Parts: sequence; C-alpha cells; structure tokens
Amino acid sequence: MTVNAAGGSKFYIGTTLAINLDQSDAAVIAEFLTDTYTLVNEAEDVGEFGDESEEITFTALRDARVRKFKGPKNAGTIALVVGSDPTDAGEDALVAAEAEPNDYNFKVELNDPESLSGTPSVHYFRGKVMSKRLNVGNASNVVRRTFNIGINSAIYEVNPT
Repeated sequence: MTVNAAGGSKFYIGTTLAINLDQSDAAVIAEFLTDTYTLVNEAEDVGEFGDESEEITFTALRDARVRKFKGPKNAGTIALVVGSDPTDAGEDALVAAEAEPNDYNFKVELNDPESLSGTPSVHYFRGKVMSKRLNVGNASNVVRRTFNIGINSAIYEVNPT
C-alpha cells in the first residue's frame, strides 16, 4: 500500500435507515451496506473527520501540575464543499436532509484500491446535515455550497483490497 491522491474519491448520502451501533463493527458495516446511497457528484472537498477525545484536566494543589485525561470521543463535523448544481440528486438529498432533524447514513469512498481489480477503502458513519450555506463569491468563482455534517457515530472503515 502506498499513499494516494484524493482525486477519484466519492461522497455519498444514504437514508435515515436505522443502524444498530451496539454490535460488532462487522455487523454495523453489514447494516450500512443495506442502505441505498446517492452520489454527491460535484463534491470538491470532504475535509477531515475522525475521533478526537475531549481533554479533561485536573490540577492538584500539592504539585500544581496539570494532568490530562481522555474524555468522550467526538468524530467531528465535516465541512463538505460542493460545486452548486441544483440538478444533482446527491446535493438535493443534502438540502432535504438539512431541513430534517434526523440522522442520515453517509459513505466516503477513497481512491485507493490496492490493485486495478481491487476495491477502495470505504468509511461509513451517521450524522445530521447541520447547514447548507451558499457561497457565490466573485465573478471568477464557481458557485459553491458548504454542508456541515455533524457526525453522531464512530467511523466504520472497510480497508481496501
């Protein structure tokens, strides 16, 4: 395995199909696979995502030394930037999801298969579409939308083959 460029990666939105997250990773991934996903055709930047532990601190009077502990995990908020295309079914699904309070299933497929006949790595997660901001910019700009997606589950990864 080697490093890969992000070009060729894909972002998908699924449905509100409930996933039982209280089981093995393999069983959770099997449930994610039963959903139907719509490609967001003009995704430009997926940004970063993944667990980060909240920092918890404690300072004892005795030594005045700050001690750090790991708190709850937060998988982050994706700032998904897309070229605005009102005819794109994936973008339409994101706009509709922003209007609802429900968690949706998402899939990020990287362009990293280990061979020409292999499969790429895939990341699954659940989250809410929190915003759908439009950026018109200047005369030399492509009109874009940024969808902030608050992740509400762990990230479940299927390794490339």
